[in-house]
Amino acid sequence: MMQSPSNIARPSRRQFLAASGTAVLTTIAGCSRLANFIADQILEDVNVFNETAQQRSGSIKLTDPAGETVLDDSFDLSSSESEDDDNDSTAVFPDVWTEAGSYDATLELDADIDGQSEATDTVTITDPDEEMLAVVLGAESMDEPIGFRVGEDLSSFQNE
Repeated sequence: MMQSPSNIARPSRRQFLAASGTAVLTTIAGCSRLANFIADQILEDVNVFNETAQQRSGSIKLTDPAGETVLDDSFDLSSSESEDDDNDSTAVFPDVWTEAGSYDATLELDADIDGQSEATDTVTITDPDEEMLAVVLGAESMDEPIGFRVGEDLSSFQNE
């Protein structure tokens, strides 16, 4: 089942900033449950985060354990430093997981980040109802310019 661009569920920039701000404040206060609850209302099965200072566009493709394409879509993300409320630095894709197992994920960018414009990884989903994938572009906390993380909530992405 392929996703069309109209099926991309994008949180508004205000929603994402509110969730991020709440996450930071509650993490500092030692209470990540509230941050995870708010993020859970916004995030979906697959989430692409642009942590760079430039606009990023590209495509993402996932195949399920049976080899069927379950996501093949493009995205256009504003910079993480953008002040424009109409553009988002996050793209979310719902209803991707078909079953537990290994999914092949490929992300291709129109322009490279530190010399890398494509990344591929095999991610394992053990609980399709709870787990999600974060694909992070240009995060300083990651070893690679394009990183893949599986978790059940926002704090599990930060702890890897």
